[in-house]
Amino acid sequence: MSLESFFKILRARWLLIAGLTVFCLVATLVVSMSLPKTYTATTELIVDGKPQDLLSGQVLPARAGYIATQVDVIQSRKVASKVYELLPPDMRKLADQRAADDASDGEVDPEKWVVQTLRRNMVATPGRNSNVLSVSVSEENSELAAGLANAVSEAYVRTNLELRTDPARRFSQWYDEQMTVLRDNLREARTRLTDYQQSHGIVAADQKLDVETSKLRELSSMLVAAQGDRLQDDVRQVQDKQASAQVLGNPVVQKLRSDLAQAEATLSDASTRYGRNHPEYKKAEAEVQSLKSQLSQETRVVGSSLQSTAAQSAKRESELRDAVAEQKEKVLKLNAQRDELDLLKQEVDAAQEAYNTASGRASASRLESRLSQTDVAVLNDAVAPTLPSAPDVRLNLVIAAALGIMLGIGLSLLLELTHRRVRSRAEVEEYLGVPVLAYLPSDRRRWFGKERSPV
Repeated sequence: MSLESFFKILRARWLLIAGLTVFCLVATLVVSMSLPKTYTATTELIVDGKPQDLLSGQVLPARAGYIATQVDVIQSRKVASKVYELLPPDMRKLADQRAADDASDGEVDPEKWVVQTLRRNMVATPGRNSNVLSVSVSEENSELAAGLANAVSEAYVRTNLELRTDPARRFSQWYDEQMTVLRDNLREARTRLTDYQQSHGIVAADQKLDVETSKLRELSSMLVAAQGDRLQDDVRQVQDKQASAQVLGNPVVQKLRSDLAQAEATLSDASTRYGRNHPEYKKAEAEVQSLKSQLSQETRVVGSSLQSTAAQSAKRESELRDAVAEQKEKVLKLNAQRDELDLLKQEVDAAQEAYNTASGRASASRLESRLSQTDVAVLNDAVAPTLPSAPDVRLNLVIAAALGIMLGIGLSLLLELTHRRVRSRAEVEEYLGVPVLAYLPSDRRRWFGKERSPV
């Protein structure tokens, strides 16, 4: 079928197409006028996508999918279940009446009816590239639609607040329970530290260790000096020459030797002058013997002094060695005590840090659980619409006209296929296979309207 044939078929059956179109328009108009009118009320909310930390005031990064989540929250049953209680008294009466009118089984439950209506006729739409949410509620009563939309916004604000405060309240209770355990752990750690200090008499472990370490260094220095003195005394005792030289170098011994030399000279002179039995000789001889006795005694005293000095040096070295060993043991004991004390202090510090952290978290959770503000604000309240949103008569008529035309065209083509007709020269040539020699024009004015020539 060519395009020319198609248009000729439409032209031939235009009455059928027009009739079906008119029928569809009239039927649609009647149905639209008979359907109950529905009004749509819309409220607008602003949702802050970048929350702020209440304690520090720092703006947190935006959460992905936050607006989409809020749309789901608005359309949830949790929000819908709060709407009936938030309706004003006059709106609640309208809801009761509408629930009674729609009740088919005789049981009237306005709250359930509100939930079902909102779940069926409420739409939340996020703004494009904005944080504005539009909440639309459709209802047969325009005032009730506006009341439901405003109640939905208030219910959503309260639900949003609950979703923030309820977890914080539960965390606060959990932290309070943990605070008791952490407080007991801190008290136990401090008790162990105090008991250890008292049992070992530790007041300031670091200071006492510094003093004892200084004493150990001093004793070690003294021990080294004593060892040097003992070595020198031992050398003096072993080397006789050095010992004799030290004895001879003694001032008392030198004086006695000088006096002895003079006395011997006097004795020699007396023996020459007087003889051995002379009293002067006897006196000189007695003085020589006395000086020899004193010299021998003083020599023994000086020698014994050297031995006593060596013995004292050895004794002092032994005492210092014992003192150094005792001081080392004391320092090592203090080191062990300090290590144990540091470990106990670390346990106390860890318990204190855990307690402080839990206390800060508990305070933050307790503060957040007492919030009365949310990041949602009502931008525009819903007002009762004056024009119905459904049925849309204009849209329905346009759709009915398009449907009527399509049905007319379809029915025309169907009739044309069942009762085939020839409507052009091309179809004659196509179907009969012979050329057309002549044809009568379809314009009747051209066929019957010619004027006759005069006779």
